[in-house]
Amino acid sequence: MSLTTKFVLRTITTSAMLVASALIGTNAQADASQDRTTIQLSDLNLDRPADVAVMYERINLAAQQVCRQRALNGADVISPAYGHCVADTVEKVVGRIDRAPLTAFSRQRKQMLVASAAAL
Repeated sequence: MSLTTKFVLRTITTSAMLVASALIGTNAQADASQDRTTIQLSDLNLDRPADVAVMYERINLAAQQVCRQRALNGADVISPAYGHCVADTVEKVVGRIDRAPLTAFSRQRKQMLVASAAAL
């Protein structure tokens, strides 16, 4: 494994820990049992667009998990704040990872969502 590859993997591993801490810090609504999550990122190569998409999806799914609220009966409660929590968490995590391919993918994804909403 080259020195560059080792550095990238170490950076991604560090980013994964930042992701978990950002997810924890972002969601004041999460209950105590769901205030943490771990995202596996070390198997991804940000030089490959497919891996960038996978990383973004993992971040998004983790944000959904952390932002989810439960009713007393255990059912999911989807509130207007949920969507904002997920979007805010994803944006903060992508910013903390601070890798150009992921940031560009995130911006493109956000533009597509805005365009889809405007078409409704």
